[in-house]
Amino acid sequence: MKDSFTLDQIRRFSLAIVVVGLIVAISGAVRTGSIVISLGAASIALARYSQLKVKRNIELILPIMICIMLFALALSLPNAR
Repeated sequence: MKDSFTLDQIRRFSLAIVVVGLIVAISGAVRTGSIVISLGAASIALARYSQLKVKRNIELILPIMICIMLFALALSLPNAR
């Protein structure tokens, strides 16, 4: 058994999570879909940042902040189902 996942496997799994979140959001559960999308997008951003040779903080902070704001927006929706 492998000790860890490769970055390509993490990116594929994260992309699958985002697609599932889109399907859930389209089917009517907007809050749940948004939360799933934000978690998947954050993991994609972390995987891409770890592959960079020249690491600038803005390339990690900006996508993570966007995901956090989407997560907060999803939690604050008044009548989401």
